This record gives sequence, C-alpha cells and structure tokens, in this order.
Amino acid sequence: MDFRARLRLFFVLLVILPMIALALVLFTLTSRSETGKADAGIASGSRTAFAIYEERAAAATPALRAVASDPQLSAALRAGTGIERRLRQLAAERGDVVEIELRASDSGHLIARAGSPTGMAMKAVPLVAGGQTRGTLLVSVTDGRQFAHRVQRLTGYNVGVFRSGRLLASTVQGLGPRARLGARGEPHDFTADGNEFRGRIDEIHDPGGAPLDLALFKDSDAISSNVARNRALIGALLFGFLVLSVLAASTVSRALTQQIDTFLVAARRLARGDFRQPVPVEGSDEFAQLGREFNGMSEQLASKIDEVKRQRGELSEAIRRVGDALATGLDRSGVVALAVRTAVDACEAEAGRAQPVSAEAFSESSIATDDAELDEAMRAAERRAAGVRLVPKRKPGRPPRMATPASVGTVHALAVPMLGSLPGSPEYLGVLSIARHRRHFTREEEELLQYLAGQAVVSIENARLHETVELQAVTDELTGLANLRALHTILESELERSRRFGTPLALVMLDLDHFKQINDEYGHQQGDEVLELVADVLREFSRDIDTPARYGGEELAVVLPQTDSGGAQLLAERIREAVDGLEVPRVDGEGVLRLQASFGVAAVPESGSDREGLIAAADAALYRAKRAGRNRVERADPVAAAG
Repeated sequence: MDFRARLRLFFVLLVILPMIALALVLFTLTSRSETGKADAGIASGSRTAFAIYEERAAAATPALRAVASDPQLSAALRAGTGIERRLRQLAAERGDVVEIELRASDSGHLIARAGSPTGMAMKAVPLVAGGQTRGTLLVSVTDGRQFAHRVQRLTGYNVGVFRSGRLLASTVQGLGPRARLGARGEPHDFTADGNEFRGRIDEIHDPGGAPLDLALFKDSDAISSNVARNRALIGALLFGFLVLSVLAASTVSRALTQQIDTFLVAARRLARGDFRQPVPVEGSDEFAQLGREFNGMSEQLASKIDEVKRQRGELSEAIRRVGDALATGLDRSGVVALAVRTAVDACEAEAGRAQPVSAEAFSESSIATDDAELDEAMRAAERRAAGVRLVPKRKPGRPPRMATPASVGTVHALAVPMLGSLPGSPEYLGVLSIARHRRHFTREEEELLQYLAGQAVVSIENARLHETVELQAVTDELTGLANLRALHTILESELERSRRFGTPLALVMLDLDHFKQINDEYGHQQGDEVLELVADVLREFSRDIDTPARYGGEELAVVLPQTDSGGAQLLAERIREAVDGLEVPRVDGEGVLRLQASFGVAAVPESGSDREGLIAAADAALYRAKRAGRNRVERADPVAAAG
C-alpha cells in the first residue's frame, strides 16, 4: 500500500471511528432518554398513588371515631370476651368499613380482626376502655382492588399491591409473587406472565400489620418502539454524513500527499526524542505556517521536558524533606497518615494505606481503598512484604531492596515492611503499600516508598521513646504508682476543677506502721515487697478517676475527686482493713508478716483551700492517728484546717 492510499485510509478512519462512537453514544442517549421519560412518568404516578393513599387513609377517620366510641366494644374490651364478634358486627353495620383490626399497643400483635383481608390505608388510634389502654384500633374504608383501579384510572399505569410478599390487588393478570418484581426504589424492568414491564416498587408504611409494597408499571413495548424509531433516524443521518466525509477525505488526500510526507518524517524524528532538526519550511502557505508552528511546538516540548525533569528532582528533594519532618514528629498516627498521603502523591498512586501489626504501634491510615481491585493488589503485595526482614546493603550507597511488588490483572501494587530498630521493640511494626492501575512502579518509586516507610518508623520509635520517658518522669519505679511530682500536678488540677464546678475533693494519706522495723529486721528487699503489695491494695480500691501515689518512703496517698471527707473516710477504712488482712511471705521463707497502717483524711473546702493546706491537713490527721495508737483512720479537724 503506497503512502497516498495510507493517507486516504487515515482520513477515512479519522471520520469513521468518531462516527461509530457518536452513533453508540446517541443510541445510548436515545434509549436512556426514552427510559428516563418513562421513569419520570412512573415517579409522577407513584406520587399520585401516595396522594390517593393518604386521601383514603384520611377518609377512614369518621369510621374510626365511630368504632372507637362504640360502647358495646368498650364493654367487650373490659370483659375481655366477645371482642372479635363485636368487631364483625360493627363491620357489617357500617357499609363504608372494609376492615377493622385491634392490635396490642406495645408489640403490634393482632388481637382481633373483622372484615375483608384486602383492606388498606388504615387509620389508627389508641383504644381506651375502663381507664386503660386496651390496644390500637385500626380501621380501613379502602379495598385494595378499588385502590388499584382508581390509581390506574388517574395515572394510566398498571398497579400491584402486595402485603408480606403476597399479592393483595392488581390491575393485570398473572402478576405473580412480590419476589419476582425486584427491589424497591429505582425503576427497573421485570417480567410478569411472559410480558415485559418497566416500573418501580415503593413501600407504603401502613399502620396495620406488615408494610405494603406498591408496584406501578407499564408495558415495555411502547418504550422499545420509540427507541427503535429514533435510532433508525439517527442511523440514516449518520450514514449520509459518512458518505460525504469519505468523499471529502479522498479528495483532500490527493492534495496533501507531498506536503504531509515532510511532516511525517519530522514527526518520526520527534517521536525518537530528537528535537535538534526543525521541519523545513518553504513559502508562506498554510503548510508553511503549520511547519513554523510545528517547530515552535517542538521547541516548547523540549523546554517542557527539561522543566519536568527539574521539577521531578525538586519534588524528590521536597519529599525527602517531608521524610525528615516525619522522623522528628511525636504523633505516631499523624506521621503515618502523612507518609501515606505523601507516598500516594509522589508516586502518582491511586490508593495507599499503612497497616500496623498491632494497634499499639500506630493507627491504620488509608486513602481511596474502596476500589476492590486496588485493595486486592495491595493485599497481595502486603502478604509478600510480611516475609521481608532487615538485610545488609548489597551495593554501596544504595539501600537494600525491601519493596515487594504485586500485580492483579492490570492493577499494580507496591508494599514496604516497616521494620523497627530499637532494642527490645518488635522488628515488624507494619506495612506501607500503594497501588494504581495499568503502570508498574519504577525502581525510583520503590526507593522513595522505602524511604518514607523508614522515616515513619523512626518517628514512631521517637514517639515511643518520648512516651516512655514521660511515663518514667511521673511514675514511681518501685510501686508503679504516681510519684510525688505527678501527685502535686494532679492535685493542683483537681483543686482547680473543684473550685470551678463546686465539687468536693478529698485526700487520703497513709503511713505503714513500724515499717522501719521491717527494713531493719528483714532487709530492704522485704520492705520493697511490702510497699508493692500495699500499692496493689490502693489500686484495687481506687476508681478510674482516683489517683493513688507514693508520697515518699512508706507514706502513700490517694487523690479522690468528687468525694467529700465522709466518703474518703469510708474508703480509707476499707483500705485499712485490707492492709490489716494482708499476709506477706517473709523473704527467708520462715512465716509471714502482718501489716498495719495509719490514715489521715482531709477534704476541700472544709480542711483546706489549696494544695499545701490540704496536704498539711491530711498529714496532721495521719500523725494524730499515729499518736492515738496506729492502725486507725483520723479525719482532719475543720477548725484547724481553717486556722
């Protein structure tokens, strides 16, 4: 095939393919337009049907009032017998009543029913007899078949009414059970008795019994006929345009053969990335102008490529700076979320996530993981990453390759294990993964994802170290209780809360009796065990809002928010009894030790107004207990605290 024939074919295809696409779009739009018109009509008909339902429900009000006020029915309700017989009599007496139901008010259970089971559009009212509510009375003056035919007359659509999946009324034969008509809500196509229909099913919240389903539909033949007629017209117009386009393309191709050859050569050269040789330009006709524009575009393209390379380098540097910022952060979940967002943006991924081995490491973070294909590919890459462990570098200056790619169909994913480095910490903290459609991830993107994962791990470990240091700063090493510094801080905070909201606050201080004697006779190891056991007692009797603490030596304390001095004294007495009942095994294995403790209780505002006053009042009460014989609880003197 020579160049002229190829050029002619190019023009023909350039016209044919868009026309085929246009035909498909127009055919689809035509079908959707006709379907949309039908659906709009069905929706309007549904609104009319609901309006009719509401009107028929309102029409039941007079009959409902008459039945509810019937004295014989009230007498039957009070007696508990003859209820259903009276309902049948009322239904027969009133010519407008279709169905009467009496249901339990709490469970909706049917107590009695009279009339036709095809009644609908019920009106309900609580039924009171003898000063007590006997149930809910429901009255219908609308028969399902009458309702269906009235809706058909006003809307022009076929109607089906179902209760509990069974057909209650219909304007067509062979409609069949409700299950064959599809789901509620949006209009859709369905088959009934061998005929094709389009319609929608809506739920009617009828107060009597099970909900009703209203089906409004029309024959699909009319829609199909309109679609076929419109498609035939569109096809004829497109065919005429196609014939004209082919003729024009054939004529133009003869005139362009020579000029286009030059541009084809230049285009092939540009496709190879060669921007050094411009397109030869001669004369001043349109092709000459096109040649100049082509050369200008070539120069701009070369400039843009250089600019993209420069910006890519700047982006990589910026991402590395973000990685450095991750490494210095103390918010574990925040830096992990930042790492995921940065990885997705920098690697041009469509989804990404970081999943921890346990919630203690960090919180899971994800972006756009609702795509099932992307999620499946990331899971495959994550399973491979779970087997990766830290290995030494194999090439100087380049990190070991720990990124694990995976592909599922046309979706490609990349995962990097988040490996810890601190002694005593888990080696495997989690995994960072990204995914996208169609394009594999490059080696540079693997290294970038690996770098971000490593910096996120550094940040997580920094946060863990910071939390450990903070915990050690406010915790007593031996007992695990709050230390003196934490006690002062918490007490100041609770005093401020007490002053602001007017709530009580109490402080219990206790001192182990004869503790020095235990240390002297049995050693400090025995004393440490005693303190640990007493600390366990304090934790056991403390609420979540209480703070047990070690004040110093053998002296302990409990801060009790929202507790007055009486409540604090009761708690102190319970702790004293628990300590008195302890049996501490001796370290030499020869018997057990019995413990006792003295307690001082103080509270604001009666015992003091600030931290120092409250501690002093509780301490004074404690030593009063010591002087009074030990192993007892003393409450601070309000007068002494005020003085």
